Amino acid sequence: MKIKNLLLVFVAACICTVAEAQTTGEKIKAFADEHLRLSGYLQGGYRWDQNADPSNTFYLHRARLSITGDAAKDKIDYRLQVDMAGSPKICDLYFRYKPLKELNVELGQFKVPFSYENENCGPTTVEFIDYSYITTYLARNNGRYDGINGATGRDIGLQLYGGFIHREGYSIINYNLAVFNGSGVNIKDNNSSKDIVARIIVKPFKGFAVSGSYMYAETNYGGNEYMKSPRWALGAWYEDGRWIGRTEFVHAKFGQTNVDSFYALFGHNFAQQPWSVYIREEFIMDDANIMDSNRIQLGTAYKPFKFLRLQANLNYEVNELAPEEHRNSLGFNLLVTAMF
Repeated sequence: MKIKNLLLVFVAACICTVAEAQTTGEKIKAFADEHLRLSGYLQGGYRWDQNADPSNTFYLHRARLSITGDAAKDKIDYRLQVDMAGSPKICDLYFRYKPLKELNVELGQFKVPFSYENENCGPTTVEFIDYSYITTYLARNNGRYDGINGATGRDIGLQLYGGFIHREGYSIINYNLAVFNGSGVNIKDNNSSKDIVARIIVKPFKGFAVSGSYMYAETNYGGNEYMKSPRWALGAWYEDGRWIGRTEFVHAKFGQTNVDSFYALFGHNFAQQPWSVYIREEFIMDDANIMDSNRIQLGTAYKPFKFLRLQANLNYEVNELAPEEHRNSLGFNLLVTAMF
């Protein structure tokens, strides 16, 4: 009888343990269902450029997976985004605390709030396949001037942001104040200096805004000593659901090299149709003959389904520093984006 009783106690304990584990598992699943979301997108396409070698290629552009979540009644949220195209890397990994509309805190790796396009135009919504010269070369995306490659406009740091004078769905005055390592993604700082970024966006009415931003940075180009690299940007944009217009100008200084870049973009979204057309003209130039290019692009975007977007761009670029036979370049770019 004693052995039988012990067996009954053991079986009862196992049943309780299993039931408790099931309850815990159900709680975890319920929390995940409520506070964690999995999403991502794949981008691939075809590119032709008469001056490229090879002149045409199919390519995989991005393959990103994101896990986002929130807690404490939307006062806390977080995100992890990785890109598996090419060499896998973490793009975003941040935590945000949002106690007030006027004051929020962001810590981790995220987009640098310099200019408008870099932070506010994501790869699944941006009008053109290729970002502007400003975003590509002057917002921590490319090593042409500042020696940082593959940063995707991101860095590791701390940011305060918020808005004042609230209206339905937006605030009239918005600000960002951030400090970053200045070394790019997934890299700890390699000097004692930090990048300081400040931005003000004023939205006098819904659909229209003007912005001004400033970045102080110290950059290392070509293994030389660190040089002061301040830059400022001015921009404006308008969007009413059918028409869109956006323009930005940036002046940057890398040591003794002055760089200017500008773009103007206009577009139209056709009513009752998932189809848009765009045109953009831009330039970038400097006084050290690193870059001196002008580009005009025609583009279209078609989104027949919520999870599918097709883009086609026709590009004409003039590189004043290239040999005569390669100075003018015509290109075509096609991109397919599948989202989930």
